[in-house]
Amino acid sequence: MSLRPHLSIRVRLILLVVASTLLASGILVGASVWRETESYGQSRRDALLSTAQAIAAAASRPVADSDSSATYEAITAIARMKGISFAGIETSDGTSLADIGAAEQLAGDLVVLGPDTRWSLPAILRSRSMEAVVPIVHGGVQVGSLRVIADTQDLPALIRSSVENTLLTGAIATLFAVALALRLQRRITGPLGALTQTMSRVRREHDYAITLKAESSDEIGLLVNSFNGMIGDIRERDRRLADHRDRLEREVSDRTADYQRAALSADRANQAKSDFLATMSHEIRTPMNGILVMAELLAAGELPKRARRQAEVIARSGTSLLAIINDILDISKIEAGKLEVETLEIDPEDPVEAVLQLFSDRARSKALDLCGAIATPPGLRVKADPVRLGQVLGNLVNNALKFTETGGVTVHVVQEGLDRLRFSVRDTGIGIAADKVDTIFESFSQADQSTTRTHGGTGLGLSIARQLVAAMGGTLSVDSEVGHGSTFSFALPLAASSDAAGAEASEAGSGKTAIIALPQRQTAAMIRDALAAAGFAVRQLDGALPTGVDKADLVIASPDRLAAFRELGHALIVLAGAHEDVDGLIEAGADDVLPWPVQRRDVAALIHCLQTGQPLGQSWRRTDAAQAETSESAQFPQMRVLVADDSEVNREVADAALRRFGIVARFVGDGAQAVAAVEREPFDLVLMDGSMPVLDGFDAARAIRAREAQTGRPRVPIVALTAHVVGSAATAWREAGMDGVVYKPFTLVQLGSTIATFTSASTEQASTPAPSASPAEVEEDYLDEAVLRDLMEMTNGSLETVRRITDLYRVTSLKEIERLGSATMSGDSDLIAKCAHALKSMSANLGARRVASAAAEMERSARDGFAPVGEDAFRNLHDILQQTHSRLNEAMAKAA
Repeated sequence: MSLRPHLSIRVRLILLVVASTLLASGILVGASVWRETESYGQSRRDALLSTAQAIAAAASRPVADSDSSATYEAITAIARMKGISFAGIETSDGTSLADIGAAEQLAGDLVVLGPDTRWSLPAILRSRSMEAVVPIVHGGVQVGSLRVIADTQDLPALIRSSVENTLLTGAIATLFAVALALRLQRRITGPLGALTQTMSRVRREHDYAITLKAESSDEIGLLVNSFNGMIGDIRERDRRLADHRDRLEREVSDRTADYQRAALSADRANQAKSDFLATMSHEIRTPMNGILVMAELLAAGELPKRARRQAEVIARSGTSLLAIINDILDISKIEAGKLEVETLEIDPEDPVEAVLQLFSDRARSKALDLCGAIATPPGLRVKADPVRLGQVLGNLVNNALKFTETGGVTVHVVQEGLDRLRFSVRDTGIGIAADKVDTIFESFSQADQSTTRTHGGTGLGLSIARQLVAAMGGTLSVDSEVGHGSTFSFALPLAASSDAAGAEASEAGSGKTAIIALPQRQTAAMIRDALAAAGFAVRQLDGALPTGVDKADLVIASPDRLAAFRELGHALIVLAGAHEDVDGLIEAGADDVLPWPVQRRDVAALIHCLQTGQPLGQSWRRTDAAQAETSESAQFPQMRVLVADDSEVNREVADAALRRFGIVARFVGDGAQAVAAVEREPFDLVLMDGSMPVLDGFDAARAIRAREAQTGRPRVPIVALTAHVVGSAATAWREAGMDGVVYKPFTLVQLGSTIATFTSASTEQASTPAPSASPAEVEEDYLDEAVLRDLMEMTNGSLETVRRITDLYRVTSLKEIERLGSATMSGDSDLIAKCAHALKSMSANLGARRVASAAAEMERSARDGFAPVGEDAFRNLHDILQQTHSRLNEAMAKAA
């Protein structure tokens, strides 16, 4: 029974009791009717048969003698019996001898066929009479038959009487039940009602002097006692507040001191939490460094195939564990309000390409497609933190690959309006149920508890991604349908300096034809759109090569279709992953190989070669993997490196990693030994751990910098090699005057890139021209034209692209130098460091050495804070930038 929620417990209990008794009464009425009817039919049958047999015995002689008068007298007794409506005697030949009463009987009335005759309940209730026929026997011979009809009209009265008795009993039972329920409810709901009324009164009147008496020691009594305790606590609180108000003037100074102590205690607790987090992170990441580096070195060694796979599993598992640790640290930063993002103007293609490369092996292992569909004009830039944007896209792509078993994942980038750029990660996975969508962005939450068991994960990635997107000025949302995949998307603001004019559609491909025969549907669609935009007539083949296909200017096929399409295209390009045998594909007839995952720059470079008639080759291909390989396999045998670390395991890891680069390093166990070693002999690079006994790495770096300033010795590059990624120690390397940081656990690529950076810096410093250098040397010092030539090669000889980049550098550098001038005038050290850093980065990328060097010096001075940055330094940097612009104009004119 459904009860309205606003009814009181008392009313509900009474209604429940009444309903129960009524239901019981109804059942009893039905049973009573059934029993009464069946009993009536059996008793009436037996009585009728007995009466008929008795009369038949008495009338046997008159019937045998055919004496009508005597026969009539025999059946006269039946007429005096209650309920008998007819009686008649017939001879054996059917002649009626005597009858009495009326013989009206319906076809459906009851007929007694024997002592065991039974009828259904509806038949008894419908019948108006009951008929019985018995034989009349005399001397063992049947001489006639007696027919008796009894009236059954008294049955309804009997049933009605039974029902009335049953209902009366039920009513009495209901009254007793209600009375009992009322008695019980007073003991159960009475205290609850009183408690409810009291609580309402307290809420209305705020009278906390009220108490209730517990009449029992059961749960109701405990509830009443808890309420009284709560009221007592509130009353005590009010008394204390009243006392406090009375003594407020005398205790204001004491309370102020208490507040100060509480604030100090809270700050200490917060600092303790941060210190614990930093220590925990450091202690976990330090052994992780040994695991990951050694696993990477082991996998790269000469091992059996099975052992190499096991080493790779160790490395991948360690990387996954590190990702979980980083997620937890990010959540801790978010909760502490210390999540920091940097706003820079970046090319959106860079983080997309990096993420696609990062997860290509993961996608390949699951036989999934992975591609980036970027539909934005070249030169468009977005305002974002490049590291955090890559982290968000990485989380979304990783999540998409995790829950996708067939199809693939596509990263879409499209312009939204005039001031926003939308990033979308779309998959063809299992999708998310509508009632689970709102929970997936919560920390430690997933759409289904079985998700963790099936797919793994902590449930932190999406929560962190939403927080990071919000910090960069966007909102992460999801559109999903179960069984049809999910799309996670967010929009970030465009940079004001973006060249959003849009790319003009190329007509150089007009009239050219292309065939795409790839099993990767997302990648095929992206290439098809790019070729169509370039003017190609594109035909996409999903299955086997049909007969009668015309030859095309360009064919892009998968490696397994190379033989089938070898003669079909003037230019045959094979789509191949990083693990494919490129040389083997070329030897098998491919004109070139398009690296997978395919990126827009690759397709653009391919189209450029076809449009300009340049021969296809290796020059247009992406070089990320080659650069990574170079960073990992580069050799620096002449480089003198000092490693300072108190952990024997860390020293062994560093030794193994450095020997991979041909470096035999010197090792010391604390900061004091590092300072002494740098004073004894020169080093090209010092790798300094942060936490060490005797003298930690940061104080050791300060001591080295102080001795350099006193003695005028050349500045030795110092790089922090630390596991501190949170807390004050995470940025202490910059305050200590170090030149960079490599966070543990590091990869060989990261370490190799760092070594190569400082090797280049040492080389440049060694080759810095003296004051008597020739004009040509001075001119090259302003601008490294080799960088421009490399840039020209990377853009496939596109002078227009290089000119656009240099023009953008002129405009942006002038804006940055103007901001730097304002910051210098106001003495804003933070803004000076930020502007100088931006100018240093863009200048170094373009080969503007002097600008980068002068800006780096200003940044270092602003961050150290030992002395204010003077206007002389700014004017010097301004003059150098003007000279660099002039050299840049000359170099571009020469290139034209």
